[in-house]
Amino acid sequence: MTTDLTVIVTAHNETLVSGPTMRSADAAIARAEADGFTVERIVALDAVTEACGAYFMQDAFSHWTRVHLDERDLGRTRNVMLPRTSGRYIAFLDSDDMFSENWLAEGIKVLNAAEAAGEKIIAHPELNWIFDGSNSVFAKPDQDSPIFSPYFFYVSNYYDSLCMTPRQCHLDHPYVHRDIPNGLSFQDWQFAIETMDAGWKHVAVEDTIIFKRRRESSLVTESRDRQAIVRAVPAMAVESVRSLGRPARAVSARES
Repeated sequence: MTTDLTVIVTAHNETLVSGPTMRSADAAIARAEADGFTVERIVALDAVTEACGAYFMQDAFSHWTRVHLDERDLGRTRNVMLPRTSGRYIAFLDSDDMFSENWLAEGIKVLNAAEAAGEKIIAHPELNWIFDGSNSVFAKPDQDSPIFSPYFFYVSNYYDSLCMTPRQCHLDHPYVHRDIPNGLSFQDWQFAIETMDAGWKHVAVEDTIIFKRRRESSLVTESRDRQAIVRAVPAMAVESVRSLGRPARAVSARES
């Protein structure tokens, strides 16, 4: 049976920090269900530590489907989970981060409206609130925002993987695997570039937040410490990048 949304929480070595994560996910799901949407709950346990496995197998999480994997890669974990889902839309959550309570309901509404209009939309929370190891807040611009620039993707990424998309988007654009020892990482960065190049539009959902825990040891910090980069993507070639993500916006002579 098809549901409106599948929420996939990915876990590896987290325990107590996942308590607030799961409470926030349940609260956001309850809000979406109160608005009439159906939601499938899945926890993907990838090569989990003994402590992490024991934590998530508690009865408190029995209303979640718990799937054990051995991918040892966050992108591959997400890819492998897709065929096991029933949702028209997919939302990911890492097991040490949190949703704002309204994120899922508002994200579904945005995607429903886009689908009705025949648009290919990837929805993001408007704000990323970074906490714990560092403290900052940054906003994610719509692609049609005047501050959006495709050249930004040479140095950083506007959009992370804690987004909401039609299921087909992830099937058509699976995450690449990490190869941090060889300096290749940032799967969400490459996903953003490849989907924009394929005609998907990234938008921010007003008044929604992802709270992202920044730990001293994480994939992001390891990638940055090793000075990892995103793989070479044809859309980022010098002669192509100026039009990335901006098919409806004219390119000025100055930009070209």
